[in-house]
Amino acid sequence: MHNASGPGSKPGGQMQLTILSAEMLKSQTGAKLDISISCNISELPNYHCNLILTQKNQDLGPIGFLKFNSKRPLASAVICLKEDDFEDISELLKNSPPRSASIFLYTETYNEDAIISRSMSGEASTVDINDLSWRYPLI
Repeated sequence: MHNASGPGSKPGGQMQLTILSAEMLKSQTGAKLDISISCNISELPNYHCNLILTQKNQDLGPIGFLKFNSKRPLASAVICLKEDDFEDISELLKNSPPRSASIFLYTETYNEDAIISRSMSGEASTVDINDLSWRYPLI
């Protein structure tokens, strides 16, 4: 598995994810809730992303990772959020916005062309996620 950085990489990478749907997940009784979000990646128009938000404090290093499938235009991400941030986004997602909401992933430097070419050649790529923000329409 390759890291998706290199020549031609985006400095201080950012990916915009457009939310298509979201679900609350509970793996077993007594477990904390997770949020599963289905979205499109604006920078990679043919790619679909499944994003899992979990409740966990992440003090050191990246808060998550984005892994690109080696066989299909699909990415999977897992992001650990502090309880307050998890509750904030959870409350927003309980109401349907008037237009699509967006999540912005602040990543390590990545190269879009390298991600696509590795995927086409059967190699997976990963990108570390350092932070996120969201834009949620109200009216």
